[in-house]
Amino acid sequence: MTLTVGTFNLNNLFDRWNFAGAVEVLAAGTSSVPATYTFDDEHRRRLQLDGRGKLLVSKPAAETDRVAERLLAADVDVWVVQEVENIDVLREFNRDHLGGAYPHVMVIDGNDAVRFIDIGILSRRPLGGVTSYQRMFHPDVPTRPIFSRDLVEAEILDAKGRRVLTIFGTHLKSKFVDFTVADPVAAAAAAQLLRQRQAETITRIIAARTSSRQRYLLCGDMNDTPDSSALAAYQQAGLANALESPTEIGTVTTTVQLPTNPAWTSTFKPSGQPRTFDLIDQIWLSPALVPRLTGAFIGRRRKLARDGTDHDPAWITLDL
Repeated sequence: MTLTVGTFNLNNLFDRWNFAGAVEVLAAGTSSVPATYTFDDEHRRRLQLDGRGKLLVSKPAAETDRVAERLLAADVDVWVVQEVENIDVLREFNRDHLGGAYPHVMVIDGNDAVRFIDIGILSRRPLGGVTSYQRMFHPDVPTRPIFSRDLVEAEILDAKGRRVLTIFGTHLKSKFVDFTVADPVAAAAAAQLLRQRQAETITRIIAARTSSRQRYLLCGDMNDTPDSSALAAYQQAGLANALESPTEIGTVTTTVQLPTNPAWTSTFKPSGQPRTFDLIDQIWLSPALVPRLTGAFIGRRRKLARDGTDHDPAWITLDL
């Protein structure tokens, strides 16, 4: 049995009308915007602000189409996806943009009270038990849940309902630091410490839920590199990085010098500093799953800045 599993940050897949034009007019000083909006289903669409008071808007249609195109091109059996607002928008995305390619769709609302982004699963294979660990705590921070989003565990079943693989999907704390904070250095250090504690909690949960003989993997947007101190717990737990030597699918059109190592899914150009290319979207294998790995791939973007999303999808093939 061959199974392909991937991770893809869809970048703000929100269930919102895009009222950006009206908001721009208001920002220019107009006190009111005369307009008429007609809703086919008044219960489905709504305006909402994020935790910072910013209006949440849907992705531009062209970007959503491009994300769908990239996802379908990879032809993966099971996707763990990040930055999905809720189950309805992922179902709609699957129906209207993926042609219903994935009959099994799952999203559990997590802890993100700022952007409301959650972790989802799109699967051709049946799903068994699905567990959220959003209420887990780290011993050093007993006053609040450790995951700023979530850690999700899902069983992948065969046609007879037997478990063939367990997947843990997550989205760790971002490195982003708001320019308005009083001490950006301290804020960055706090974010790194949180990622470290999240990684430690993940390995503790996996150890409690699995055995050394079990086939499982951990994947998602880790917001740090595999060799970072924040993610040291993964290797210490015996997990293996499945994307050390991936095959690139597609080519970036750019004049920028690209790294010789294709193991990157995100790029960033800090002001006054060299551009970085980092593997922040990762897939980690249990010791029992390592011999089953037959291929690793990254679907390369067409444009360097972003191509529907500022992440590249990564996936692996497994012989189970």
